[in-house]
Amino acid sequence: MSCVDIRGCRIGEGRPKVILPIVERAEAAILEKAAQFSTLQADCVEWRVDHFDDARTPGAVARCLAKLRVALKDKLLLVTIRTKAEGGELALRHTEYTDLLHTILDTDCADLIDIEFFPAGDDLPALIGDAHTAGAAVVCSSHDFHKTPPRAKLVNRMVAMQQAGADLPKVAVMPQSRTDVLELLAATAEMADLHPETPVITMSMGTLGAVSRLAGEAFGSAMTFANPGQASAPGQVSLNIVNEVLDALHL
Repeated sequence: MSCVDIRGCRIGEGRPKVILPIVERAEAAILEKAAQFSTLQADCVEWRVDHFDDARTPGAVARCLAKLRVALKDKLLLVTIRTKAEGGELALRHTEYTDLLHTILDTDCADLIDIEFFPAGDDLPALIGDAHTAGAAVVCSSHDFHKTPPRAKLVNRMVAMQQAGADLPKVAVMPQSRTDVLELLAATAEMADLHPETPVITMSMGTLGAVSRLAGEAFGSAMTFANPGQASAPGQVSLNIVNEVLDALHL
């Protein structure tokens, strides 16, 4: 599998890289969490902009992002606007979404930026190109909080993300059965074996899917989210357990 090398962190090589989400609403609380997370055993911090009280104010987003970059020191920074359509907090029109993405890119603070596959629509390749011009790697994401699509559909979706230029295709799906978890893991393994042009990030959500967050190295998922005290999605496992299990399962 290819690697994405950012700040000396080789995503796609070795054990999955651990991401901690910041979901606080006020700038002071966001920066307090960032200072705390900068000392923890994790590789990356995700700022969920959609939880920010001033997410619709470009200047406030830019100012908070600049302070966040400093507070995190050498930790990777993933910046995410999770829209309502994908299970997030912000209901945004297409132009509002793309404008906010460009506000983030203009700061030159994001190491990685999340661009949603379906909300981006036909603009996806251009948005990815803009991110690369700004020096940010792209996590192209798709979420299904109701079901797990068939393996072939998941693979086709991630391949389409690769073809649009994404550095890290990501899918998160909700299982309704144990077979659904296996379907997600099979799609992950197929991407790693047959489409290794990029690393991928995959997860089966909820308690039933929690195993998928811990078995990434064996099946081919390059990053995983851990719960540092407040989860940003159902099924996130606590940071201490994630690190212990990832070390135990290291190949």
